[in-house]
Amino acid sequence: AAAAAAAAAAAGTTPSSSSVGGGAASAGAAAAAGADGVMCVSLRLLLLLADPPSPSRAPPTLPLGLVAAVGPAQIGSLVGSPLLAPPRRRQLLLLAATLLRRQWRVVSTRPQELLVLLRLLHHGLSSPADPPSFRTCLAALAEVQPRLAAQPSPAGAAADATPEALHLELLLLALAARLDPLHASLHDETTECLHAAALADAARPPSPPASSEAAPPPLLLQLLQRRLLDEPALGAGEKQILYDAFAAADSSDLPSFRRNLARLCHDLTFFRARALFEHSAVF
Repeated sequence: AAAAAAAAAAAGTTPSSSSVGGGAASAGAAAAAGADGVMCVSLRLLLLLADPPSPSRAPPTLPLGLVAAVGPAQIGSLVGSPLLAPPRRRQLLLLAATLLRRQWRVVSTRPQELLVLLRLLHHGLSSPADPPSFRTCLAALAEVQPRLAAQPSPAGAAADATPEALHLELLLLALAARLDPLHASLHDETTECLHAAALADAARPPSPPASSEAAPPPLLLQLLQRRLLDEPALGAGEKQILYDAFAAADSSDLPSFRRNLARLCHDLTFFRARALFEHSAVF
């Protein structure tokens, strides 16, 4: 019921009286405030249920019902909603992170709900300019990524809508934030998350080759390849220099990995600035 109320409030379906003339604006504002209040209370209730103070006293059916409430037709309908005020957006992302961290045993058995929660993390990691939400989602990603790596793909799922594919997208967003000097306050957390992902990837047994093609590069190098595709100002030679330097460096321990990422960020910033200068010089 709380999930349905939150979704209805976001959609603006909270009942309100109609009015005309000068009263329309005030009535609209009152309706918006009422909808926001309903959503606030609903999300707070769901968050409390997701991480109850006394889990042993909670009804055994509560986790299943709670996770079902984040389906595409309920909480899932709020993903990316422009109607969400920033405080409600943060509440929603905190709810998604809490469900992933505290209710994984049930979440992992519900493919549709799992994808909704991962898309909510994607929404939060897409906005490093909102550090509290970014950190909330990054902490959840760091905790559940070993489980995500082993999560089977649901039958018939599109290639870009599997837990593995969304896991890579989330890590790509973390890498983008790490390589952006404007988000220096997030660099430590993103570095630790990416290093943990690299270690987990290295510990996985190699998959048998499906053909005569070469094995794919390690996870972090795959992410770097994709990230460099989003640098149109850089030439192919500059991208290769960045890739080769990072690939050749020893990143087995966290201090080394941190230094190598810092060097990559420095060199990438230099190449960006040089490309911008050369472009401005032409005009």
